Amino acid sequence: MSVTMSKNHYCILLIIFIFFLFQGNVHAVSCKELDSPEKIKSFMNESHLSSPFLRKNVSVTVILDACEGKVCKSKSKREAQKETLRIQRLDNKRRIFAEKGPNAPRCVIQRGARRFVCSSCGVVSNENCRSFPSDESTIFPGTNIDSADFEFVSGDVKQMKCSKLKNPKYFKIETLMNTDSGDSEKSYDRVLSFFDKEKGVPIMANFFAEKVLRKVYRFFPKYYVKVGGKWFSSVMRVRTTRGSEKKFIFETLIHVDKNKGKLKLYLDLTDDPVLKNVPPESLFSSD
Repeated sequence: MSVTMSKNHYCILLIIFIFFLFQGNVHAVSCKELDSPEKIKSFMNESHLSSPFLRKNVSVTVILDACEGKVCKSKSKREAQKETLRIQRLDNKRRIFAEKGPNAPRCVIQRGARRFVCSSCGVVSNENCRSFPSDESTIFPGTNIDSADFEFVSGDVKQMKCSKLKNPKYFKIETLMNTDSGDSEKSYDRVLSFFDKEKGVPIMANFFAEKVLRKVYRFFPKYYVKVGGKWFSSVMRVRTTRGSEKKFIFETLIHVDKNKGKLKLYLDLTDDPVLKNVPPESLFSSD
């Protein structure tokens, strides 16, 4: 009787082990499931949230390295321009505080369609703020990271198609846009997006205008981290290009900062220890 019970227990434990071993594959995504434009749009909108800057409730500290033209080839000049930024977002409000770097201690506050630039800020304080009209969608002023680049899915889409790749770990989605001729370089007519099948997150996005590669976003697979049970990109590189990723005229490299090996990424403002006992709304004050 005891032997029978032991075998039963062994079988149960084996089943549990197999379940936990493969449960990470339950949410794997492939073109088989993405068989309609609606499903593709839903998936892409969800996958874009793996970029912490697009979440509606987040506190994250990053190291920003942006350069243009010949400056990109100079390590010393790039190093001098690096910035440590504390970013908080709550619904349609966003605050970017330059903690270190050439713009410190300035901060930029976005409340809906209004933007405020404050010349003297602290971790939780904003002083000497001036209001400026804001019709641009650049996430970080002075960079080429544009929130509009992530919103093309909700634009005038002509066609969306998911395709397999030779490497079974990844797949791609081609999006053809309806755009007016003569628009600026920001009006892309074709986007090629590449995704990690297992994690369901983007690894690269190529933006084209009139068959010319204009911008490349790279999200490096080995730098994806799991926070709160979800995958997030901790390193991102964006290049404004002239036909080739290697021929770029502007580059922004950004990675999430760490403290004693732990990422400074919090999926709720109130989880950030620096913001403990700080009313969230006060972070976006411009008085």
